[in-house]
Amino acid sequence: MSEVPKDSDRLPATPTYQFGKRGARWRAQKARFPDEPWRWREDWEQGVIPASREGGPLGAWIVALLFLGVGVGVMFATWQELMSGKAPMLWFVALFPFIGFLLTLRAVVVTARVVKYGRPILRLEQTPCVLGGLLQGTIEFGNRHLPTAESAELEIQERHVVIRRTSKGSRSETKVVWSMRVPIEIHGGETTVPVSLPIPCDGKAVDVETPGKINWRVCLRVAVPGADVNVAFDLPVFAGEGGDSAQTKKAIEAAQTESAIAAGEDALIESLQREGVRLKRHPAGLELCVRPLGMRRTGFAITALVFMAIPVAFWFVALRTNPSVWRWLGFTPLAALGALVGSLTLTKSFRVRAGSKGLRITRQILGFPTAWQVPYESIESIQPNSTMSTSGAEGTVRYYDLDIKWQVRGKSRKVCLGLGITDKALAAALAQALRHAREPKLQR
Repeated sequence: MSEVPKDSDRLPATPTYQFGKRGARWRAQKARFPDEPWRWREDWEQGVIPASREGGPLGAWIVALLFLGVGVGVMFATWQELMSGKAPMLWFVALFPFIGFLLTLRAVVVTARVVKYGRPILRLEQTPCVLGGLLQGTIEFGNRHLPTAESAELEIQERHVVIRRTSKGSRSETKVVWSMRVPIEIHGGETTVPVSLPIPCDGKAVDVETPGKINWRVCLRVAVPGADVNVAFDLPVFAGEGGDSAQTKKAIEAAQTESAIAAGEDALIESLQREGVRLKRHPAGLELCVRPLGMRRTGFAITALVFMAIPVAFWFVALRTNPSVWRWLGFTPLAALGALVGSLTLTKSFRVRAGSKGLRITRQILGFPTAWQVPYESIESIQPNSTMSTSGAEGTVRYYDLDIKWQVRGKSRKVCLGLGITDKALAAALAQALRHAREPKLQR
């Protein structure tokens, strides 16, 4: 069994950044195997790939302490003016220590995750991974045992670096141009996770000459009590023999759709009903009704009321201490922010009718409706998205919404349906049902 390569961190993609022994090996391998770029990187050549260090504890702590230090320093320097009430707008500096506190909590979670699970490796059965073939291997956690998972999934991504031009110049950002999620089961005591995912033949091979311009990644996400598992591995995906030309992105997505539909629409409707989301059939397709999150989840209702109450209470106490017009004006934005968060949580509802002509999305906030008519051909994606989570005695619980993204006159638009459900696979099945509601087999 091969050992983990010593120089297995992410490979700098250009010779400019190659120094020391790793740089010498990279150049030597490139000269020796000019047509086999996966051999230039030691972990890819051996098929033993450590988890990426991106999003690790070091960076998380640096950012958290930076925000926390700057925020506390500014608050300390301006404390006398804040208490005097002469400059009420300075209270906005309180956002910096608050953000720093949240980032510190995130850094603690990231650190706990690394301590608990270490740095797992992906052991490939065959290297490189061929376009049109299968990614097969195992993710190994060494001597660390995984607890029983509440939910788990594997995701394969094709990622491109896109250059965005702005009025101030240009900037680069990483965009996931294609991805596929597969739910899996993990039982307590396991130290390995098998991986078997298709790679479409119409994807693009990894570009090792330009830093990260095109790369492939497989991610493992496991929701467990305490610190969740969230690791990613860079893949050596290249063109080669053994690929299936019929295994395109559309074919893979169609197979996923058939699998989701075969699971049963009736079961989907029943499962959503248990989550407080109503899905029903109508003559042209499906209708989805989502009541306000605060009306379905007691915890979110309490949070919304607290957001509304704290600024008002703070305002009242401050006015009793120093009743000035500046205090009225200074705390008005905080009270408005609390009222906004509370009203959105307690009153925002959605209704989506999916039929032969597309999606009819209606959103209501405080009784005021906003409607969009979205043809199927203009839809870019319908996919679940986790925007919040809560921690309790039973561990971390993630809540999933549904993002609907479409094109309007060449511009991209997105609406987030506030599902607030705890099962990502259920949200993904709902996305498939809405996307394919016009198909006859869904019209009963």
